[in-house]
Amino acid sequence: MINTYNESKLHHTLKTMYSLEFNGKQEVKLDGFICDILAEDDSVIEIQTGNLGKLKEKCTVFLKNRKVRVVYPMVTCNYIHLTDENGEKISRRKSPKKQNWISLFSQITGLTELLLKPGFSLEVIQITQEEHRIRTEEPVQLKNKSRRFRKNWYKSDKELIAITDRKVFTNAEDYFALLPESLPEVFSSRTLKEMGCNKEANLILWVLFHMNAIEKCGQNGKLIEYKKSPELF
Repeated sequence: MINTYNESKLHHTLKTMYSLEFNGKQEVKLDGFICDILAEDDSVIEIQTGNLGKLKEKCTVFLKNRKVRVVYPMVTCNYIHLTDENGEKISRRKSPKKQNWISLFSQITGLTELLLKPGFSLEVIQITQEEHRIRTEEPVQLKNKSRRFRKNWYKSDKELIAITDRKVFTNAEDYFALLPESLPEVFSSRTLKEMGCNKEANLILWVLFHMNAIEKCGQNGKLIEYKKSPELF
């Protein structure tokens, strides 16, 4: 099969699940790219378990002629299964790191130009996954040279344990629904911080502004104030 050499169990499982749900064909050559799924209605479904920004070029081309849905699994619970290089189990533990709905804003920075395009939708599924790691005798660098420091383990696979929630985002209201309901008409980064979005406040505003979902409407001291873009609400 085309383009599946480095495919994780997680990606394969989701691709199979969505191809069955939408009666689609997998790994189809289309417009100079290979799409994960070409659905029965001629729309494209892309499963992305990593950096969403990597799909920007492909999805931009697909959107010229058809609808596109990107499916992103958000890990809200992760179990780390560690083995040695011979496959012998060393440990299995629950990772303290987890994502929530607000975390989505940090993942979609590379797709802001597409998020509100006609025909584009983002489906986010919250999942429990198991991440497989292999312990090495010596610290190693990854093939993509992404580690600042070598470590004595590397990820070998990840697989789906359960789907716990699911949301589809197609318009600006869908993204605003992730924010506190009491958000006032005019708001700033301070507003979001006071409402509990402490570390994410500036990032949320950056994403919404670059989506054209909000616009600048004033300034309070050094703080820029925003409001929803009238043409979208």
